[in-house]
Amino acid sequence: MRPRWVMSPEEVAILDANAEALGADMDELMLTAAEHLANALDGAPAPIWILCGPGNNGGDGFRLASMLEECYVVATHSKQKSALAQRARDDWNGTVYSVENLPEVAPATIVDCLLGAGTVGKPRGEVLRLMESIPGRPMVLACDMPTGCGSGLSFNAFRTVTFEAPKSNMVDEGGRLLSEVGDLFIAPVGWPAGTLDPGPGDLLRYPHPQTGQVKGDRGRVLIVGGGPYHGAPLLAGIAAARMGCDLVHVAMPKNAAARAKWPSELIPEQIDDEDIISNVDKIIERCSTGRGVQALVIGPGMGDDESSLAAVNRLIEETPNIPKVIDADAIKALNGWPKSLIGVVTPHQKELENWIWDVANIPSMLEGHGEMRIVVKTGAEDLIFGSGGRGGVVSGGNPRMSMGGTGDLLAGCIGGLLGLGLTPWAASRIATYVMRKAGEMAGDEIGPGLVAEDIAPYLSRALITGSVLLHPPEEEDPSSS
Repeated sequence: MRPRWVMSPEEVAILDANAEALGADMDELMLTAAEHLANALDGAPAPIWILCGPGNNGGDGFRLASMLEECYVVATHSKQKSALAQRARDDWNGTVYSVENLPEVAPATIVDCLLGAGTVGKPRGEVLRLMESIPGRPMVLACDMPTGCGSGLSFNAFRTVTFEAPKSNMVDEGGRLLSEVGDLFIAPVGWPAGTLDPGPGDLLRYPHPQTGQVKGDRGRVLIVGGGPYHGAPLLAGIAAARMGCDLVHVAMPKNAAARAKWPSELIPEQIDDEDIISNVDKIIERCSTGRGVQALVIGPGMGDDESSLAAVNRLIEETPNIPKVIDADAIKALNGWPKSLIGVVTPHQKELENWIWDVANIPSMLEGHGEMRIVVKTGAEDLIFGSGGRGGVVSGGNPRMSMGGTGDLLAGCIGGLLGLGLTPWAASRIATYVMRKAGEMAGDEIGPGLVAEDIAPYLSRALITGSVLLHPPEEEDPSSS
């Protein structure tokens, strides 16, 4: 089994969606989860109450109930909020109790299937009412995570059965398990191979536009590149715009800017350099003026003149709080991972060898930095490296994507997503998937004469692939009544 990282609450639903897209039978996965809970109950004293919340965690509880000879099921709601969980409820032939009609016999053990790992904060509404109504001091077995874990208002479990990987809201800042978790058992539920890799589920990370937003609310991205080449920074800028950020500026030397055919969606950023980037005073000023910029993409088409590489290092040092994509020749400016760099480095094989020699040297550079330092090694397959076991392999797309320009598009995609406020980890996962999907869509329509510029219009379309992703997901707190 591949290593697992400590997953955020949001990642559980994302990876479940990836599993389903890969053909997983979600009912079978839920049955497997319930079997692990049944095994963990071996020897627990009766009577056993199973507390079922309205989501899929509650569905696990209903599946568990069908496996036990005797138990009492208490549900917070009259129906489940997903078809998967409702099927589990419908298959339970026993009585379903409620907070107004609790079982007459007090529990010796309860199974906490109220709220899963996808929730944060204190429980409230019907969930809190039920928690406060439990008589006595029963033992608690938690499904996936104790309800309210880490909020100061939670069950204290003697054991927690969590699925596939630990969750970030069950550990403290030092990575130690919180006391309410009890003994932790990590149980596989049968995710297909490839579930951990970027896929359509990762599009659930995307921040959809909201009513009432004004220009600038969805970020400003600045592309710094060009000089020897002028097409690369334009491609990166177009890709950033296609990710849905509001404003994309491109800073390139004056002579390159004069040669360029500027798309209407890109804003030329005036700088003093004539032929190569060397003086970044105006760029640094732009980053700290007004609302500043929310992401920088540095390197496309820049060349590797020594003065340009020195300018890259100065930009990194003097804008430490702005996430960045370091791409193409700008990677040559790096000596390991700069202390002040937050963001993503995107080398191909040769660039990686010149930078750090071997992929084996990546983990030590990233360790301890969570989602904030990411390396994307590009090639026939994109390899994503992060901290704490994070990683992924991205394949597919179209064979023509090996041409020049697709790396610039990828750098721009990541930069655009950083500009929207996503972490380097989330931005890299979405961007690598979307690039491959857009290349596939463009290739199907355009054919073997596909060029990098053809892919750009499909990037936005790739953001809405998958039936559940055509519209913004509704935000609903399952702990509310």
